[in-house]
Amino acid sequence: MEPAAVVFIVFGSVGFVLYTWIQSRHKERMSMIDKGVKASELKGSIFPDILRPNPLSSLKWGLLAMFVGAGLIVANILDRYFYFHESVYFASMLIAGGIGLVIFYFVASKKMKDESL
Repeated sequence: MEPAAVVFIVFGSVGFVLYTWIQSRHKERMSMIDKGVKASELKGSIFPDILRPNPLSSLKWGLLAMFVGAGLIVANILDRYFYFHESVYFASMLIAGGIGLVIFYFVASKKMKDESL
């Protein structure tokens, strides 16, 4: 297949999907207006659940990065001094990252519980 045809198919497909999505969204809004829904209720973000700010997101990614880094340090020590196989890097990153996410879960659940009281 020609490269130009592949580029046309890819961009054409993306354009078609976007056009269909915008068209269906427009039809949905027009039907809501016909039924008497106020315009103020229609306002909002395209992806309101995705773009909602989460104050604990920085904590989650910080803990994950910190523990993955610690896992890499431990893997480096194990590989250098105890002659472990090189697969210890991947395994220690996964284990340490999992520990970081578990710690985040407990911190976040405690904070959510404190906020609900």
